[in-house]
Amino acid sequence: MGIISVENSNSVATNLKKDVTKTNKKSSHLYHQEKHLKTIPKSTLSKETLVIYLYGNNLTSIENLNGYPNLTSLYLQNNNITEIRNLQYLKKLKKLYIGHNNISVLEGLNNLVSLEELHIEKQALPNGSCLCFDPRTIFAISPTLQILNVSGNNIPSLSSLAPLRNLRVIDASDNDLDDIKDICQSIRNWYYLTEANFTGNSVGKKHRYRETVIGNTNLLRLLDGKNVSDVTRSFVKKFEEEKLLRTKQGVILSDVVKGLPKNYPPPLKKAVSASMLKGSKCKLVDDMSTFDEKNAVYIAWQAMPKRRPYIKSPLLKRKQENSMRSGIINKFP
Repeated sequence: MGIISVENSNSVATNLKKDVTKTNKKSSHLYHQEKHLKTIPKSTLSKETLVIYLYGNNLTSIENLNGYPNLTSLYLQNNNITEIRNLQYLKKLKKLYIGHNNISVLEGLNNLVSLEELHIEKQALPNGSCLCFDPRTIFAISPTLQILNVSGNNIPSLSSLAPLRNLRVIDASDNDLDDIKDICQSIRNWYYLTEANFTGNSVGKKHRYRETVIGNTNLLRLLDGKNVSDVTRSFVKKFEEEKLLRTKQGVILSDVVKGLPKNYPPPLKKAVSASMLKGSKCKLVDDMSTFDEKNAVYIAWQAMPKRRPYIKSPLLKRKQENSMRSGIINKFP
């Protein structure tokens, strides 16, 4: 009976380990990319499958995925898919790549409770149309979604994406974004946003575009491919705060008195300041819900606090009296 050396036994164990690793990788990954497939094939290793590559085929619909309960990544880009459907069984799916298809509405993701990445860029849309977002789908994926790519989809507004509060990366380049206020209202909700790309949009030509975007974020590190330092962010935020203080207007009467009738003239509402109301003897009623607006009258100016009368100093008074006397003397010699 032959004796197996220690070196031979170690090499055998290493080869076995490689074979096991290769087998596990083969069973966990299905490679069906660029095979001119028209339908998604079924597999006997469905429960072990974690990743499926189906990009570069001729798929027009999504089907036959109900047997992959442990799937974590799905690559469907560069096909002819028109609708997102039949994904409700993929509870563990984390990454979905479905760019370069014919999808016009982002929907059908309501049951993807683990989705972290969504790439739906550059859809082949009809002329004059844009990618739309189903509000139910957006709210459904908002707790988990962190990376979103919607570039090249003629999107005019980001308001539909505002509920995605856990976004860390957004790529909205090459769209029709033109309103800087619309972008700021959305990114204010994305507290964890670290990377944003809005290149290829007309909004980038707006005055102080970069400073405005940075000033409305908290953790942004990369904007349009350029780094954002902590010093830059602090400076921009400080500048915006001081600008807001400089442009802050006086107290508006309608903000001080609740239920103020609407027929008060705007100049009067804007003219009243906090200092005037503080020293006024006129007691304004806080609750004016029972006030009849039809018979409403304007506040009398006499009720407003009056300025103190100007009192001349004794020295100035004597000078004026002397000048008057001298004038009388010169007139009547």
